[in-house]
Amino acid sequence: MSDMTRFNRPETQTDYPLVAQVCAHWASLRSRTALPARAALDPAALADALPHVFLAEFVTPRVARIRLCGHQIEDVLGMDLRGMPLTALFGPDAREDIMSALEIVGHGARATLALQAERGFGQPEMSAQLALMPLCDANGRITHVLGVLERQGRIGRRPRRFATAKAAPVAQDTAPMLRVITGGKA
Repeated sequence: MSDMTRFNRPETQTDYPLVAQVCAHWASLRSRTALPARAALDPAALADALPHVFLAEFVTPRVARIRLCGHQIEDVLGMDLRGMPLTALFGPDAREDIMSALEIVGHGARATLALQAERGFGQPEMSAQLALMPLCDANGRITHVLGVLERQGRIGRRPRRFATAKAAPVAQDTAPMLRVITGGKA
């Protein structure tokens, strides 16, 4: 089973409207043959969602460091996340899922994951959705990740980390960048 088929798409538009807004903006910038450039992002179009948005830069195909981060995301850990790997938001058991999702994003697909915050004393139930979208540099290489993390529920008294929900969803967009054509001269 491939990484793309082991995941399902959660209900984004109804349950997480800010995730849907950011994904729609990213999709509007995407053409059939090219991914959006980092410079093409319009903060005005993302105004309502900006506290939930982050920009990360790929360090390796499975690791991205956060460069810009909205305050709603920083509030989850109670600290400035700039320069930290994206996996800092997740417990040890979820990090492999996040790195797999980053690898898929590095190949040009959008990834969406359902999350559940770790629970404990002073940590009420909290769920979230994370969407990761590839961004290109001026040369057309995927170098950055546009991310949005929308949560439902209170953070509580202590900083929180997330776990991926069962069958963590990662969805490929309907307009793939490349298409395999079988056949040809024999």
